[in-house]
Amino acid sequence: MLLRKGLCLPALAAAMATAAATPVLAGNGLYVGATAGSSLFHEDKSDFDTAMLDAFSENGLFVTSGTTTLKKSSFAFGGLIGYQFIPQIAVEASYTDLGKIRYHSTNVVSGQFNVFADLDGKAKGPTVSVIGALPLTPQWEVYARAGIFFSKVTLDASVSLSQFAGSTGTSSQSANSVDPLAGVGLAW
Repeated sequence: MLLRKGLCLPALAAAMATAAATPVLAGNGLYVGATAGSSLFHEDKSDFDTAMLDAFSENGLFVTSGTTTLKKSSFAFGGLIGYQFIPQIAVEASYTDLGKIRYHSTNVVSGQFNVFADLDGKAKGPTVSVIGALPLTPQWEVYARAGIFFSKVTLDASVSLSQFAGSTGTSSQSANSVDPLAGVGLAW
């Protein structure tokens, strides 16, 4: 259910905007590089809370109290290969890992059970993009990119009851998604 609510629309722009390619074979227009930065998933904790409450309710249980946390930012990284046709235009193909979004909930259910739930979402996959650059000096340029992110999004869930040893349930779902990507940055 959470996959359909937008888990596959992370802020790839944040990861790409903070990362610049390292030209290795720039003499003939071909280059390889790496990206690293921060990704920010655009999800609200309230969406996860609602999904959790609905899951308990569908099974005849109700939450009497609880706390939840959501970690929406993560370390993103990738590798790329590109070709610069002229100083202002290039194309790139890359593989990007956007890291994880993590949700944790601790609840008292039906007034008697302590239930712990963890949800981890991941997005990674290949990208293709076109880059337009404006050289500022021989070493520095401002660039913009537009492209497509072919992601595989995975959601792993585990729920456990503290009163019963070994009472943990796990589930994993994945889906493929094709999303636009855009970014701006400064390259050296």
